[in-house]
Amino acid sequence: MRVVTALRLALLALVAVFLYAELPWAAVAAATLTVAAGVPAFPSLAALVPQVADDPERATDTLVTWEISAFVIGPALGGLLVGFGGFASGAASVLLIAAALVVLPRRVGEQRPDDQRVQLRHGLREVLAVPVVRRAVASVMALNAVIGVLGVTLLSLAMGSWRAGVTEYGWATAVHGFASLAAPALILLLRRVRPTLAAQLVVVVPLVAVALAPTWTVALPPLLLLGAGLTMVECRTTRMLQLGAPPRYLALALGVADAALIAAAMLAAMAAPALIDVFGPHVLLLVVAAACAAALGWGLRAQSARRRVADDGGFELEAEPAVEGDGRRTVVLNGQVDVALRGGLDDPSADRGQQAQPGAGATGVRSDRDEVEVARTLGLYAT
Repeated sequence: MRVVTALRLALLALVAVFLYAELPWAAVAAATLTVAAGVPAFPSLAALVPQVADDPERATDTLVTWEISAFVIGPALGGLLVGFGGFASGAASVLLIAAALVVLPRRVGEQRPDDQRVQLRHGLREVLAVPVVRRAVASVMALNAVIGVLGVTLLSLAMGSWRAGVTEYGWATAVHGFASLAAPALILLLRRVRPTLAAQLVVVVPLVAVALAPTWTVALPPLLLLGAGLTMVECRTTRMLQLGAPPRYLALALGVADAALIAAAMLAAMAAPALIDVFGPHVLLLVVAAACAAALGWGLRAQSARRRVADDGGFELEAEPAVEGDGRRTVVLNGQVDVALRGGLDDPSADRGQQAQPGAGATGVRSDRDEVEVARTLGLYAT
């Protein structure tokens, strides 16, 4: 993380040099590299959360919310600094980044032995072999495809049937973007609702409402809910990956999800103009809503699981095999109790019952509160 921050700081300094030298294309190239240099940051941070956070679920929700909100808030604040702050505000921004180098710890988490270095090809095979990882990646791709299509379609609606203009389009996109900050409140409100139902309520339903809205003002409330809902569901998919991916390849799994979501958003945005010509903006949003409903219904579905009382009076969750073709039934998923334990399930101060005891091919989770936390996050519901 320190390396990424230092590299981005150096590239930003290079942007300033190119701008001072009146080389705009070189500045654009350096700015692009600055963005690219930050790509490893989120998967690395999200992978560290289960190891260092006292409350991994809350920490993950906060991390994902701010990461998504930064796409809107960052450019907005940057525009204000350029318009009103001048050189002093720009210099202050650079100093804030430099301060991050001092604040960030030099070493976080466990050190990996030299003989256990991640091999990309093997890691990808192992990560993609886990059903919960594939479902989480599919879900996050659906969410970001919605974002890609929506950005283009809103412009078509604003300039067309809504009889609005660029200003109104700006308001619509701003409401949708800043609404991501409301995701934590939405998570608390819908905590007891099944993930598949919650996703339909906060993503699919508002998307349909936007498609049917006669004016841009009528579309603002569903856009507000949609912005918060997209972030809420992405928080959940991140937790699914944290608990469902092989611990050794957790950062790789999160990186795969990040690459997949960016690709989905870009391809959807590129295809949107042609699709608007074919279907029209209203019908296109309805088609996207239907496709998203199917993808989220599959991606966030509850897996078959049953509760088995252990000899000591506790219980164990038995779920479908983590790897297809494996005839054994494994508890939870692919040894993920290691991640769950690092996330605080074995913290005696948390009053969560006895510590889980991993075993050969099975993992016991020894309190009802633990069962709810792990099972709900992974989509496992005891029967």
